[in-house]
Amino acid sequence: MDIAVKDAAQRLGVSESRIRQLLIAGDLNGRRIGRAWLVDADDIARLQGQQRRPGRPVGPKRAWAIIDILSGGSAPWLSYSERSQVRSYAARLDEPSADDWRAILRGRSELRPVQAHPAALARLDRFDHVLLAGSAEAVRRGFDLVAAGEPRPEIYMPIKEWGHIARGLALRPSHDANLIIHHPMLVWPFEGRDAVPDATIAADLLHSAEPRAVRAGQLRLNELLKDLHRGMGR
Repeated sequence: MDIAVKDAAQRLGVSESRIRQLLIAGDLNGRRIGRAWLVDADDIARLQGQQRRPGRPVGPKRAWAIIDILSGGSAPWLSYSERSQVRSYAARLDEPSADDWRAILRGRSELRPVQAHPAALARLDRFDHVLLAGSAEAVRRGFDLVAAGEPRPEIYMPIKEWGHIARGLALRPSHDANLIIHHPMLVWPFEGRDAVPDATIAADLLHSAEPRAVRAGQLRLNELLKDLHRGMGR
């Protein structure tokens, strides 16, 4: 059964624009009729089930700190005591499920769906602070995932860079997006890196509508967590 965007937003307790973002990103199943969206009610029930899972989000800075520490970083945007708390928190995690990871790490980024000319897509990597992401990057890195068709490109970009990059490449927000931009909230967690770490790619896969992608994200995060635990002597 399909429901309207307004009804979907009420059921999940989010804005209508957030529902449209999820639809455009492919993280929520639905279909378009003209300019309007209809949302798969069963998929809304799936997300409601995720919301009822135990676990609390840790906030954007600490969510990015967990991802950075899993990637061998030190989360320099946190104080020493905050980093110690995050490491202790990670040490207590025990093979989290996909739902657990989503609950812990949610709210770390803002998604911006845009329309870009194919020539602009080819020029994205010429800009500083633009880093490739998404399922295509996961496949390229050897995640346990097979791409279905041509994945829509995704990138990370600081929100403060949006204006001049959008002007330089003629990017425009669109419901018919062929590019998804992730803006990390409150912090740029990739300073000094020339690519987003595997943990970031894995965390993003957890929000896919494709179960195989969700499973691949969970497996990679838990592999990195085990590596962290071994390094801690656990």
